[in-house]
Amino acid sequence: MTNSRIRSRRALVAAVTGLLAATALTACTTDAPGGTTTTTPAAPTSADAAAFPVTVQHVFGETTIKAQPQRVAAISWANQDAALALGVVPVAMPFASYGGDSDGLLPWVKDALTGLGAQTPALLDEADGFDYDGLAKAAPDLVLGVYGGFEKADHDKLTKIAPTVAYPGTPWGTSWQDQLATTGKALGLDAKAGEVKAQIEKKIADAVAANPQIEGKSFAYLSFTSSDPSSVYFYTSTDSRVQFLKALGMVDAPKIAELSKETEGFFGTLSAELVDQIDADVVLAYVDDAAHLEAVKKDPLLGKIPAIQRGSFVALDDPTFNLSTSAPSPLSVPWAIDAYVPKLVEAVSKLG
Repeated sequence: MTNSRIRSRRALVAAVTGLLAATALTACTTDAPGGTTTTTPAAPTSADAAAFPVTVQHVFGETTIKAQPQRVAAISWANQDAALALGVVPVAMPFASYGGDSDGLLPWVKDALTGLGAQTPALLDEADGFDYDGLAKAAPDLVLGVYGGFEKADHDKLTKIAPTVAYPGTPWGTSWQDQLATTGKALGLDAKAGEVKAQIEKKIADAVAANPQIEGKSFAYLSFTSSDPSSVYFYTSTDSRVQFLKALGMVDAPKIAELSKETEGFFGTLSAELVDQIDADVVLAYVDDAAHLEAVKKDPLLGKIPAIQRGSFVALDDPTFNLSTSAPSPLSVPWAIDAYVPKLVEAVSKLG
């Protein structure tokens, strides 16, 4: 994937509790390199130690982890979430500049840290790329990049700091299930990963059972840009946020299903002159703010989208809300279920 595609992915998202493991692998607190207070993982159990050495395959080859990691660091988006869901507190993770609070924490991450009795790890500034210096100061013995879209050159630099597990294939395409499975394997916690996965799947199933009115309804996931109202971004059937809604029982709108077959990647562009063909029961769309939403509704072309006309429309203008499914993780998905389902139920109620 080219750097421009990576930047495009981040730009799109920018336009745009946690389930915890019962047993934490964290113990006493210490001062990490650089002075940030963090947690030190406890000694591994015999069952965990028996899983090593382990080799994890990824897009750049494979990484062999000789012994259970004691100082795990997370880079890019969402990678701290899988570790936290398994009870492992990273020694370093990114500052959440998009969707996070003033301390750089997303709500599901903050809930996870609180639930584990852990203080905030060292926070990495990734606004202009990876914070290699900050990462090195944290002295990790494993770097998790299971969800990401970075280049091999970045991976090569990261491996000079510590063994690094990259994403398995499609950039920005690692499902929350695969995040759990891969992270669990790297940490020697396969069984725990299976338990957490079952918990999340039950929460999803419970949400579907409690809200049967959304099951089978068609949807389209879009993004409107105020700088160019002549076109609309749509997210394809393979995109992670689309997969999240499918897990709740919803289905692709026919036009989106058709466009997805013709589109390589997780998103595509549609001319505003054709958007009235988006025959979805419900449309979810990124907008800049309330004023932009009103401009979309009044636009002579965009306003013709059937879901906008009847009000079965979910505006996505809150960064935290948006990030919970644009980069779905084992922590953000449970949070997103609680946040999204009421909005979907309200939108479906407008169908008559």
